[in-house]
Amino acid sequence: MRKFILNPLVQLIFAMIICSCCYSALSSESIRFFLTISTGLRELLVFVLPFLLFSFIAVALSAIPREGMLFVLGLMVTVLISNFTNILLSGAVGFLMLSGSHSRELVESGVTFAPFFELHLPAIASTSFALTAGVVVGFINSLRPNYYVTLIIKTLHAWVMAFMKRFFVPLLPLFVSGFLLKLFAEGRMTGFVSENSGTYIKMFGFLWCYLGLWLAVAASFKKDRMVEIFKNAFPAIVTAFSTMSSAAALPLSLQAAEKNTKDKVLADAVMPLTLNFHMVGDTIIVPILALMVALTFNHPLPSVPEFLMFGIFFVLNKFAGGGVPSGTIMVTVPVLQKYMGFDDAMIAFTIALYGVIDPIATSGNVAANNFFVVIFQKIRRFVKRSAEKVCRKEEQTRR
Repeated sequence: MRKFILNPLVQLIFAMIICSCCYSALSSESIRFFLTISTGLRELLVFVLPFLLFSFIAVALSAIPREGMLFVLGLMVTVLISNFTNILLSGAVGFLMLSGSHSRELVESGVTFAPFFELHLPAIASTSFALTAGVVVGFINSLRPNYYVTLIIKTLHAWVMAFMKRFFVPLLPLFVSGFLLKLFAEGRMTGFVSENSGTYIKMFGFLWCYLGLWLAVAASFKKDRMVEIFKNAFPAIVTAFSTMSSAAALPLSLQAAEKNTKDKVLADAVMPLTLNFHMVGDTIIVPILALMVALTFNHPLPSVPEFLMFGIFFVLNKFAGGGVPSGTIMVTVPVLQKYMGFDDAMIAFTIALYGVIDPIATSGNVAANNFFVVIFQKIRRFVKRSAEKVCRKEEQTRR
């Protein structure tokens, strides 16, 4: 029972139900009080994000063995290409899904609420600078390890993780509640779920059809092989869905990858590295969700250049979202604000919706990574054979 109550999904749903049932009984001052708390937590999150981005990326890249740098770089490039392709595909599908939609869902009441005050914390660094600095420091420290640099970035990483896991994540329902109370009190939540239920079904259907294509490619479109790969990966997928954690499913994913590739070394190398970076479920769901929220708030959809910039930084931020519940959407906050023009209410609404569908996104991430390791094995073999052919031709030419 205690685990059920402490489950982040349960807490978010409970917070949404309380807000929807109790907002009319609260005074304006009470709503502004909760909104002030939510705004303060949002500013704390934005303040900490550059440290989170820098420390996650620097620690991850520093851990790359010097002799394995080429393998890891090849894997990371493949993951980047995959993530960005998924976002472009998701954006195209999202635009098609929502092209005939409009924002009748929101009904303005004419009343607006503002927090009593805002913290106005200083911006230590931009997220783009934090990303760049993390990559540079991480690669240099991997090539030329330094004890003090490693100690500093690991200490910073530990502090950030402690803040997120022990402070911010437990307060996530409170963070969302203030903004949700504002939306309900302003009459901006009327009919959202009923009006968008069809889009949800299409979004989830597209995700699993897309994953089905990945499975077919991994199995070389052989039916028996598809059944075998999915059967081995199924326990990890179910675990990811029930726990909303790719890390919790990692032991099962490692077992499945070893069975599907017959290569324990490859499985042990690829699965942990792709765990926090390669998230197909997120890269398919989040862009469509963002477009849906934009329409819901009568906000213009992004232009193609704006969406491309959103995609680029969303992909880069994927390297810093692992290990934190709902970390994907949290590190996406500045990207949504800068390139899609989201305000605080839209951000909170997106976080709340993502929290509810997180099990589906996470299970999609784990399913894709179990299929990806088989595809990556095929790519490695193809590259190796091609390189061997080139070497043989060069030797024949010399002779």
